[in-house]
Amino acid sequence: MKKVHTIALLTTMLSLPAMANTKCDDVSWHQDVLAKYPSIANACQAVVEKDGQEFVKLNAEFIRYHEPHKVQLAFFERDGTKERQTIAVKHDAKVDAGGNKVGWDALPKGYKLEFYIPSDRFEVHEVVNVTPPPHLTQTAALPKTASWLPALGALGMTLIGVGGFISRRYRRQ
Repeated sequence: MKKVHTIALLTTMLSLPAMANTKCDDVSWHQDVLAKYPSIANACQAVVEKDGQEFVKLNAEFIRYHEPHKVQLAFFERDGTKERQTIAVKHDAKVDAGGNKVGWDALPKGYKLEFYIPSDRFEVHEVVNVTPPPHLTQTAALPKTASWLPALGALGMTLIGVGGFISRRYRRQ
C-alpha cells in the first residue's frame, strides 16, 4: 500500500512541471503572431504539447474564406468579446462539418470552430470540433396553410368561362 502512495506521489510531482507549462499566460508568442493579432493571449483557451511542439487551443466563429488560403474568423476572447482576424489555412485542409469533410470555401457563415494553432505561426494546425449555427441545425417544416380546394375552384371557374364563351360563339352562327 505504501508503494502505491509513493508511486502516486512521484507521478504527481513529475507531472507538475508539465502542468505548469500548459497555462495560456506562459506561452511565449512569436513576434509574427503578435504582429498579426496583438491580443491573442486573451483568446487562448488552453495549451497542449504535441510531438514536442506547443499548440494553443482557440475558439472562433467562421465568417468567410478568402483566396489564397485565408479565412476570416471572429475569435472568442476570455473577456467575452469577439475579435475579427484573418488567419492562414493549409491549401488542402478540410473541416469535418456534421460528418462531411468540406473545404473552407464550402463552410457556411456562423460555424463555431475549435482548433489549434502553433505559438510561432498564425495558421490553423488542426480543427478539433465544429458546431453548426442554430439556424442550420433546426430545419423546421413549413406550416401547411394551403390546400387544393382554391386551385380546383379556380379551374372550375375557368372551365365555366370557356364553356360560356364557346356557347356564345355557337349561338351567333
